[in-house]
Amino acid sequence: MKLRGSRILLAVFVTALIATGCTTAPLSSSGVFQSSTGTVISEEPPELTPEQRAIVDRRVRRENELLSGPLTADAAAELALLHNPAVERALETLGMPGFDRLLIAHTVNPEFNNGQPPRTTDTRIERSLSINVMTWLSVPALAQTTTVEERLGRIRAADEVAALLFAARREWVNAVAAQQSARYLEDVLAAAEVSREIVADMRRIGNSSEVDLLRAQALYGDAVARLTAAQVLAAVERERLVQMIGLWGADAERVQLPERFPDLPPGALGPDGLESRAVSQRFDVQAGRIEGLSGEAGVNARADVRTAWLSYRGAYDLARHARDALVPLADRMSEEQLKLYNGMLIGVLDLVADAQTRINAVNAALETERDFWLAEVDLQRAMSGVGIPAGVLPGVPGGFQPGAAYHVH
Repeated sequence: MKLRGSRILLAVFVTALIATGCTTAPLSSSGVFQSSTGTVISEEPPELTPEQRAIVDRRVRRENELLSGPLTADAAAELALLHNPAVERALETLGMPGFDRLLIAHTVNPEFNNGQPPRTTDTRIERSLSINVMTWLSVPALAQTTTVEERLGRIRAADEVAALLFAARREWVNAVAAQQSARYLEDVLAAAEVSREIVADMRRIGNSSEVDLLRAQALYGDAVARLTAAQVLAAVERERLVQMIGLWGADAERVQLPERFPDLPPGALGPDGLESRAVSQRFDVQAGRIEGLSGEAGVNARADVRTAWLSYRGAYDLARHARDALVPLADRMSEEQLKLYNGMLIGVLDLVADAQTRINAVNAALETERDFWLAEVDLQRAMSGVGIPAGVLPGVPGGFQPGAAYHVH
């Protein structure tokens, strides 16, 4: 049974497209609007200089490159930088109207630290895109030649652009997780349908009771409901990602998501040096020094990083525990149940009940995987010192301590 074309899902798509159908992506303060396919949106675009045209062409080529295959989290962040309308408004506030966003994304500002990125970085957390963007934004935002009011406005504008990168990464995580869950539940529904048909056949020849058939039908109905809800959520999360990037129309339809998350890293990032590194380079700490609030900013930065790392480390341990212990255990139980069934020691509904246990184990594993990638994004944000903390990991199940020493140095 295919639910992808259901009225509920169709309604979500239509509503989402209508909600964003009037969104445009300004390329510069000149009022020129252009999609990544090169389609000019404004009715009468002003004449561009050869330099402006070259910037447009480079940006269109890069956007086409990013949209040509499944998006990564970093690709989603770069597309948001290139396309989200809020970026141009922020650049105007920073005195950078119409600035080449590809230059911001892929190079270090030569006026920042003699054109050198911070030396104490870990590329797993402090991604080059975020570092490059911060070097360009922090120079005009923290310049002391402006008035206090203007400087505060620039600080807010820089924070908005930088925080957008992490928000786009979070939306990518949620969209991939929702799609991955929906695809898994498609397999669950197929298995439930087969089980229902087997029990129905057995009922017709008198080898099964009416109660057994009703239980099989209930399992199938539950699978239908779960899949429908998962497909709606996947559609909604994809639309949120598209909106965050700033795409619409044909360009939005080109967005592709990977089938699954990357494998978990072989190990979690350690806490050593995170606090001192964050205090030395976080944007909010630098802004606090200018305003004479370096002490308060430093204390808040250390607490933010500690909280983000604790959530990150706990999420990593839970995800590995689910992958290495809970799912293999459920698989092993299913194998043993199948042996008992083949030996005619248990019935079909015993297999059905076991399948439900395995479904719950896999769903829990998918959720812990999503939580880890979200926690990694928040640690990235915490090291940059922009935006609002995404929150902490939900409580760890009582007694579970997978061997980690939860201390930040």
